[in-house]
Amino acid sequence: MSDQHAPDELLKNAKLKITEQRRKILEFLLSNHGPFTVEEMAQKLKSQGFDLATIYRSMGTFEEAGLVEKRLFGDSVIRWEMAAHTGGSCAHDHHGHHHHLMCTECKKIIQIDVCLPPSTQQELSRLGYADLKHHLEFSGICPQCQVKRLKKKESK
Repeated sequence: MSDQHAPDELLKNAKLKITEQRRKILEFLLSNHGPFTVEEMAQKLKSQGFDLATIYRSMGTFEEAGLVEKRLFGDSVIRWEMAAHTGGSCAHDHHGHHHHLMCTECKKIIQIDVCLPPSTQQELSRLGYADLKHHLEFSGICPQCQVKRLKKKESK
C-alpha cells in the first residue's frame, strides 16, 4: 500500500513528471512546516545542488497542480507551504486548514488555531459562491522583539 503523502504519489496524482528535484523539494516541504521563501528553501537544499531558478519553477508548477499554496503577509515576500487538504488521517498536521501569525520585526512565523466563525462561511455561501476558501494571516510584534525594543528604548 502506498503512502498518499509520499512525494512520488503526490506528483503522480497531480499528473506531474516525477523527477529527483521535484521529489526532494516535496520531501523538504512535507518534513518541515513552512511557509518558506524560495531563498530559504534554496539555502536548506543547497547541499543537494538546488538553485533558485529550479525552486521557483517547481513552486509555480506545484501551485498550478494544487500541491502548494502561496502565503502573503503584507511584506512583499512570497512564501510557500504544502496545500491544505481534508479527509483521511494525516500525520502531517500542517496539511490541514490553519493560519499564521508573523512577527513584523524578526519575521518568525507560527501556526495558530484561530479561524473565521462558521457563521461567516454560511453568510458567504448565502451570496451564492461555491468552493469557498480563505487565507487569514496575522502580523504583530512577538514577545521577544517587544523585550528587545524596550531594552533599546531604555538604553537611550
